Amino acid sequence: MKRGPKKRKPLTIIWDFDGTILPLAPFDSEQSLLRYRMNLREEPFGWLKKAYVKAIVYADRRERLRRTFKKSYIRLLKGTPSSVLDDVSRDLAEKIPTADRRVFRQLKRDGYEMMVLSCGTADLSERILSFAGMLDCFSRIAGNCFQYEADRIMGMQLQLPNPEDKLAMIKKLKLSADRTMVVGDGYTDLPLLDWASIPVIIDRSGRQKKQFTSRRFYFISSVPEIMEIIEENLI
Repeated sequence: MKRGPKKRKPLTIIWDFDGTILPLAPFDSEQSLLRYRMNLREEPFGWLKKAYVKAIVYADRRERLRRTFKKSYIRLLKGTPSSVLDDVSRDLAEKIPTADRRVFRQLKRDGYEMMVLSCGTADLSERILSFAGMLDCFSRIAGNCFQYEADRIMGMQLQLPNPEDKLAMIKKLKLSADRTMVVGDGYTDLPLLDWASIPVIIDRSGRQKKQFTSRRFYFISSVPEIMEIIEENLI
């Protein structure tokens, strides 16, 4: 009896978090945490510290600090109660559109393995996805993790501080580039996007397409459009 072609395993999809799964509206999760912390009623920052927070958030939004942002971020958050993370994450989870949540649930049902690799804070990514009812869609959430003492932030374990660290992790996992889709939104995703056979940029503003016009990327303006790219690349 003649058999049909063997069905291939679905793609592995690697997602960035801030600006990709979580829309910037207008701040990412780390910037939002800093802004929330500076106005914490029980332990508010003084005016000089608040001015510093505003300055580094402004610079980080424009990608002017890049690798130096984390040093200020960790220093400013030292001593912050861990409960603050839930307060911020609960609010940010509401920014993930219902249509996007449906896509992630559908991809999980269809058998796609999905991971989150972020140069941001994994503690925030995990909580936001949990509040959004999406945490079980992902087999791995990797990023930088807070260290705690007596339920207060005291430092951070930097596992993926730089864009190149994401690619190094994927290579350790021995994923195949020709069966991997990478979805990101910019600078911190470039090493992975250049490696993957199906690199996708979520470009909600339209600015990224102009910046990366010379690269072989797919460009989409919303998460649901990913389904068309997956369909196009089914083998």
